Parts: sequence; structure tokens; C-alpha cells
Amino acid sequence: MSFPLHNQPPPPPAAAQATGERRLRKGYIACLVSLATTLAVFAVLLVMGVDARQPAPDFLAEPDRELEVELELGEEHVGELGLYSQLYEGGCAFTTPSGEPGLSRSQTVTQFDYGDEEWHLIRTMEIPEAGTYRFVCDNENADFGIASTHVADTARNRQLVWGLTWLGLPAIGLITTATIAAVTFLRDRREKAAAPVPG
Repeated sequence: MSFPLHNQPPPPPAAAQATGERRLRKGYIACLVSLATTLAVFAVLLVMGVDARQPAPDFLAEPDRELEVELELGEEHVGELGLYSQLYEGGCAFTTPSGEPGLSRSQTVTQFDYGDEEWHLIRTMEIPEAGTYRFVCDNENADFGIASTHVADTARNRQLVWGLTWLGLPAIGLITTATIAAVTFLRDRREKAAAPVPG
């Protein structure tokens, strides 16, 4: 026993055209939304600036203009410690657990400052062993602080990541916007070419 096959008639041209127009309208709206989002992100990045925000050092003692402190340094501090200040001036000396004068070297001026108070790494001090160190620093115009050099050692990597983010996010947004616009435009042309010519 056979059953007749019922083929659905194709949608009328007006309905097909309306569906295509709705699809195209959504494509152009998506393109505008993508462009607006890209511009908003770029505006935020402009406000934040091209320089990465560097964190403040984790000071081992309260910073002071006349810093005189004894610090019990463990094995985790062996290597180097940083002397930070807002200005590249003043003097600082320290003694090792054996009573010998400690060795330090000055740092060149860099583009980086750390934390909201704009600390600069001005000297690195050699820490050859664990034990009690005595630091005496004097600066009439700015505070001194002693901390790990980690924030300074990783500053360039932090700036690199921020620079890639600063350039990459707008670029991705523009590429996405251009892709949506191109796809929508090509679909528009294809559907116009396929539309029946009124007789």
C-alpha cells in the first residue's frame, strides 16, 4: 500500500525576502555592536595609558627618611635586596651578620616606578647569608624602603604583557567587526542576485 508524498510548497517570494532581510538586519546590528564595543574598550585603554601599572614593593620595614633598622633575614632573602625611594638621592649603608660592611650597587634611572607612591629601585644590596643585618639610610627629601627586587625584576615582562593587551584587544575587535561586515555584505549581494526580477 503506497502513500502519496506531500511535498511542502516553497515559501512565497515575499516571505523568503522578509526572512533574508531580517538575517541581514541582524548581521549589520551585530557589526555595529562589535564596533561600539571595540571603541569602548579602546577608550578605556586610552584612559589607563600605555604603561603597565606596577605593584608596590613588599617592604620588610616601614619606609622612613631616616631609616635605621635591624632585620633578621632568612634563607629566602639570600641573594639581593632592593633599596627603594621616590628620589635618586640620599645615602644608605648596612652591615652583614659578621659585622662587615655590606656591598651594594646603584641602579640606573628606568621608566618604571612601583605603586601609587611611585617608588624607584635606586640600589641593590648583596645579601650573602642569613642572619641579622643593620641598615642605616638617610634622605632629607624622600623615604627609603627595603624590599625584594622581584617587582623590578618582573617589570619588563609586565610591561610586555600589557603592551600586547593594549594593542591586541582593539585589533581583535576591529578584525571581528570587519569579518561580520564582510560576511553580511556578501550575503546581501548574493541574496539580491538570487532575488527574482519583477516582470
